[in-house]
Parts: sequence; structure tokens; C-alpha cells
Amino acid sequence: MKRHPTFEQLREHRELPVINPVTGRRFTISLRDWHGALWAVRVLPAAPRPADKFNPFVQKHRLLGRLVIEEWLDKLLLARTR
Repeated sequence: MKRHPTFEQLREHRELPVINPVTGRRFTISLRDWHGALWAVRVLPAAPRPADKFNPFVQKHRLLGRLVIEEWLDKLLLARTR
């Protein structure tokens, strides 16, 4: 069974380990909020690459609308924690 992360899970745990099924890359999504109205995400790579130095989503939390975050999460899979 493939499980997609949900916004509610991310909101509750603040960080979720995920896999991009298209690339096979593993990373953790970090969520921050401001007064429950503005949402920001950051990607924490499991295996950093040189290109990550220039990726704005790796460097800092970036503001995104909740619907955009939910659509993105729907394309990812939850990674099993060891």
C-alpha cells in the first residue's frame, strides 16, 4: 500500500520523511507556520548534493499556500522510519 503524506500529518509532526517516487530521492519536509495562517516548507535532503547549495527550498523555509503544499504532498510517498 502506497501512503501519501497529508497536510494534517505534516502539521502535527512538523517534519515528515518522504520519497519522491519519480526520482527515488529521500528527504524530510519541515513545516513552519505563522499564527496558523501562513505556511512555509523546507526540504532537508537525506543525501545532500552540490546543487542543494542553490536550491532555495533546501536553504530556508519558503512560504507556500496550503493548497500548493497539499498538491505537492499528494505526489510524494511517506518513507518508512527505521
